[in-house]
Amino acid sequence: MTVLLDAYAFIAYLKGEAAASAVSSFLWAGDTALSAVQLAEVIDRMERVQGVAADEVEVAVSALGIDVLAVDYPVGVEAGRIRARHYLPTGRTLSLADCVCIATAVLGGHTVATADPVLLTVAKAEGCAVAELPGSS
Repeated sequence: MTVLLDAYAFIAYLKGEAAASAVSSFLWAGDTALSAVQLAEVIDRMERVQGVAADEVEVAVSALGIDVLAVDYPVGVEAGRIRARHYLPTGRTLSLADCVCIATAVLGGHTVATADPVLLTVAKAEGCAVAELPGSS
């Protein structure tokens, strides 16, 4: 079973937040992944908000053996459909990046690891397996 980390989860790991221990367990077990969009989000937040160079994030991803999954046509289409179903009709403020994460997990049969309450709710509604992580700051 591949565990697909959302940006929230991987940032929590990098910052040593509450979810870091659970994420570490997934990393030690192997078979963890990020979609390329989640990697972009992690790099943006770590560099822009935390002052960590993008190169350091890339080294961490490589050293930890995290697979980075490409976003292809089927994932793009499914992400758009997920957002259309859940963004306004449900009143949820679901980011397009979160929709890509869910679509990647659904189409690939992966489990999403996150503490993001909106992502968790929508992933469950879409029939995606989830690993709920402790909250993050």
